[in-house]
Amino acid sequence: MANSETLQSRLARRPIVVAPGVYDPFTALVATQAGFGSLYVSGAAIAYTRLGRPDIGLVDMTEVAATVAHIRDRVAAHLIVDADTGYGNALNVLRTVQEFERIGASAIQIEDQDFPKRCGHLDGKSLIPATEMCGKIRAALDARRSRETLIIARTDAIAVEGFDCNIARPAPTCCSSKRRRPAPN
Repeated sequence: MANSETLQSRLARRPIVVAPGVYDPFTALVATQAGFGSLYVSGAAIAYTRLGRPDIGLVDMTEVAATVAHIRDRVAAHLIVDADTGYGNALNVLRTVQEFERIGASAIQIEDQDFPKRCGHLDGKSLIPATEMCGKIRAALDARRSRETLIIARTDAIAVEGFDCNIARPAPTCCSSKRRRPAPN
C-alpha cells in the first residue's frame, strides 16, 4: 500500500486516522494488509518485545531507529513514531528527529517526562519543566527537513499533577518563537 498522500493531508480530512500500534515489520505488514494506512510505532511495545521488559526508559534511540528502518523497508504506511523524551535534552531531540525523519517517520511524538522515563500507564513519573519541554519542541521543529514531518508533543501532567495542571501545562506561546526558522520543504 503506497501512500501518495502525506500524513498531514490525511489528518485534515475525515474519517479520523486510526493507527494501530506496531513494533516490528511483521506487525506493520499485518496492519497494512488489514487496510491501515497509518501505524503507531510504540516504544512500549518495542520494550516488551525486544527486551521483555516494561517501558521504563531501557530502549534507546538507536534501537527504535533500527526498528523504524526495518518497518519502513517493509511497508509504505505513514509511521507515527514514539520517541519517548527525545532521549535526552534539546540537542538529543535534534538528533532524534533528524534520524527518525531520515529513515521515514511521518510524525515523531515527544513526551515531557524526566529521566528515567516510564510508560504513561505506569506510576512514579516525573515531569521536566514546561519551559524545557518548549525548548525540546523548538529543537524538534528546527530539526525537521520537511514541514510534512509532524511533531507531536505529549504531556503526562494529568497523571503527575492532575487535570487542571494538564490543561494549563502546554504554554500557548511555546512554539510561537520568532527565532524558529521554518523547515524547508
